[in-house]
Parts: sequence; structure tokens; C-alpha cells
Amino acid sequence: MLDMPALKKFFHADTWRQSIDRFPLSGMALVDTVNQLQPRVVVDVGCGFNPFKGKIRNLVGIDIVNEHADIVCDLHDAPFKAESVDVALALGSINFGTEQHILDALAVVSRWLVPGGRLFMRGNPGQSVDPSVPIFPWSAQRVQDYGSRVGLALGGEVREETLIDAWDKPIRRLFWSYAKVGA
Repeated sequence: MLDMPALKKFFHADTWRQSIDRFPLSGMALVDTVNQLQPRVVVDVGCGFNPFKGKIRNLVGIDIVNEHADIVCDLHDAPFKAESVDVALALGSINFGTEQHILDALAVVSRWLVPGGRLFMRGNPGQSVDPSVPIFPWSAQRVQDYGSRVGLALGGEVREETLIDAWDKPIRRLFWSYAKVGA
């Protein structure tokens, strides 16, 4: 089981704020991509301050701790039925714990997606930020492997994006998308 108090402390609303403008692939560039899909329901898993709200149509933001979310809950407790979501975003949220934690979270989001539904993800390739929060080391091979295990097909290449943090240090992230198999 993940250490929920450590995650909640790490992502406390008073101390954690990322600007979507700083992410070249998984930030504002994603708004047009998602809106062009004309989704009926979009879920932003781990939305934090809900920065895509009002920019992406039909978006519901969920977050484990941040009160700016539309629904404050763990993704395992979110109220979405199977095959009820057209697009999901997991931009750094399915990024913590063991391989089993990652697979369990991916399976939940995959169940929500309609056949052909899209999941856009950003993952940490293992750069630790806080020793009390276990960062999962994503790689292109894991992206492919884990998606196929839960019924998701990779929707293109796994791309790397780099941004500079508040202390002028480079932060590497991976960005990719999946499509739910069965369309």
C-alpha cells in the first residue's frame, strides 16, 4: 500500500503548484489536442489546482488532496463507471509506488475509458524529489508493457520533455498516450 500521509504531505495544496505552461508537450499544447477529440467526459486524474478546468471541455478534475479539484478522492474511489470516459489525463499522477501500484491504477483508468478512448500520460523516469515518496521509474519499454497488460495500446512514440524548475535545475519527464483496445 502506498504511504498516503506521505503523498498527501508531498502534494499539499499550500506547497505544490506546477504551471502547465512549463510543460511543452503535456501542458497547454494538450488543450487543443483533447478538445479536437470532442469528448463528452474528460477526467484529469491528480488535477492538483485544476489548471485545465475551463480550457478543456467537459473536464472533471479529481485529486487526492487538493480542494481545487472537482472531486477530492483517490482514483480508486472515483465515481466513474466502466466505459463512461472518453479521455483521461494522468499527468504525473500514476507515478508513485511499485509496479503493482502502477498496474492497478492503469487498470482503473482503462476500465473507465470507452473503447477507443484516450489516456494522455506524463511520467517520471525515476528522478527522486522527496525520499518519502517512492517515484516509479517509467521507461519507454514499461509504457508499452504496462499498457498492453491493461488493454491499452500505445498511441505513438514515448517522448521526452524537459523543463527547468524554480531552482534552475532540469526536470525530465516522459509523455505518451494510449488508446483503449476494443474500438
